[in-house]
Parts: sequence; C-alpha cells; structure tokens
Amino acid sequence: MLNDSVFVFWLTFFHHVLPHVDILLNQLQNRKTEPAQVKTAIDNPEKCIVDVRNKIDDIINEAKSVCTEPQGNKRTPRNNSSHYHRVAATEVCENIISTKRSFGSRIPFFPEHFEEYCGKFPDDKLETTCLAYSELEKSRLKTELSVIYARNDCRDLHGTLSLFKFLIQNSLEETLKETKKLLEIIVTTPMSTSEAERKF
Repeated sequence: MLNDSVFVFWLTFFHHVLPHVDILLNQLQNRKTEPAQVKTAIDNPEKCIVDVRNKIDDIINEAKSVCTEPQGNKRTPRNNSSHYHRVAATEVCENIISTKRSFGSRIPFFPEHFEEYCGKFPDDKLETTCLAYSELEKSRLKTELSVIYARNDCRDLHGTLSLFKFLIQNSLEETLKETKKLLEIIVTTPMSTSEAERKF
C-alpha cells in the first residue's frame, strides 16, 4: 500500500487528524465530565483541526516523502495531484469544524443556565437544533422551553436524563411533547457521537 500515493496521502492526513478526534471522544465518554468541561473539550479540537488545515502543504510533502510509488506510475490528475489533495483535505477539515460548531450550539439543558435563558431565550441555539432535527415544531418547542427555563424546580435538576424523568414522573409528556421529543432524540443518540448532548 505504501506505493499508492493517494492512500499514503490520506493515511498521513488522518494520522494528524484522528488523535484529536479520539481525545475528544474519550473526554465526552467519561461519565465524570462536568457540563462546564464539555465546552472546553469541544473547543480544543477546533483549534487543532484549524492548525492541521493550515499545514496541509506540509502534510502533502510528508506523504510524498513516505510514498514508494514508482516515478513512472501515472494516475489521473484528479486523484493524484497536490491541488486535489489540498482541496479535499481542506474540505474534510471544514466539515469537522462545522460539525463541531453545530454540535456545540444545540439547545442546552444546563439547569445552571436556565435563569439566564429565562431572561434572554437562546434563539440561535433553537434555530440550530430545529435545523438538525427537522421533526421538531420550533414555535411550540420555544414555548415549552420558556416554561422549563422559568421554573425553579427544573433548575434543581441535573442534566438531560433528570429532565426527561421529571417530565415522565409529572405526566407532562403531552403538555411538553416537543421537549419530550427532543429529549428522546438526545438520550437515545449513540454515545460515541453525542455523549456531551446527554448533558445538555
């Protein structure tokens, strides 16, 4: 495989990217991670991926130095050119960064911020959440969340699962059905992609 320059480029590129993803995954899967630590854990990889994006030319040269592909072996320029690798790798970095930003801007269920959200509703987060989960009815969800943010008993809860149990125990499934729908999405999302959202 080391004589395939395309394979070697992507191997080298992901050698620089995946450690940051692994670290983030491990931090988010740690059940002892506090909500305040989640934001830091999500923000740090963005800086690292930006650094990778800024040194793509160095990664291209690194891959070329490792590759043992014979000089006479010709490929189509689309698959085997520095320009193609640069554009494709930059797109991968941008996708990781935009996914992180979307991930970090969903509707928060941090009880310690409910008083703040009661005074100034996080409309930007609501918009992002409803774009991510199109089955939600935005206007009703906003009304329901405004009620939750205003209630002192909700501010005493700890995380998504506690809020979900609160709705069930108080027979609020119909009254707060859009919130329940969102909570069901969050608590049933596989841990490997959204452990942090379980804490929202």
